[in-house]
Amino acid sequence: MRNISLSVAALIAGALVALAACGPSGKQIATAKQARYQGDRAQLFAVIKAAVESKYKILKSDEASMGLQTEGRWYNPEGQAVSASMGDVRDVPDLSINVSLIVELLPEGSNHVVSVKPVFLRYHKGRPNPDVLDVKDPSIPGWAHGKGDNLQVEIYEALKPFEVKAVPGAAPAPGPAAPVPAPAPAAGSGTEPPAAPAPAPTPAP
Repeated sequence: MRNISLSVAALIAGALVALAACGPSGKQIATAKQARYQGDRAQLFAVIKAAVESKYKILKSDEASMGLQTEGRWYNPEGQAVSASMGDVRDVPDLSINVSLIVELLPEGSNHVVSVKPVFLRYHKGRPNPDVLDVKDPSIPGWAHGKGDNLQVEIYEALKPFEVKAVPGAAPAPGPAAPVPAPAPAAGSGTEPPAAPAPAPTPAP
């Protein structure tokens, strides 16, 4: 599905403008990763694709499998974008990192989740091909991982109209317990309240 409604497009634009002012917090990132969505799969994927296209060039997209991959971008070791294509690294500084992102819409029961996985390459001067890095490589700087986290939040903002607000079947959190009244004392237990004193006799006139 290539076309989405103007209202959804406006929502995406507004969300991206808001996120451009400052990066997402750790709480926002966690919320975006845990979000669940309901709706037509084709419509959900169309919204995802539009959100990704607002920031990245899409290298390939498969609407049958509901997945896409962005075109890789080069960044110098400090995280600044480098104007160079994937096949021409003459102007790429040593130890630069290429980041591309794989985005998938995955089923989870009756809901859907969004997976954003980064792919990292590192360029070494004098080598014909960059190294493919494991996503858990400790030498990968935080800003590189942040590219995937930022896109995850932007997709979440675009998909908010489809978000499942509560997990089906989840029990509500218990409220404060009502005070339990004390049991009445049993007869002859020695715990009865004392009897009221008898009235004093009235003196004779």
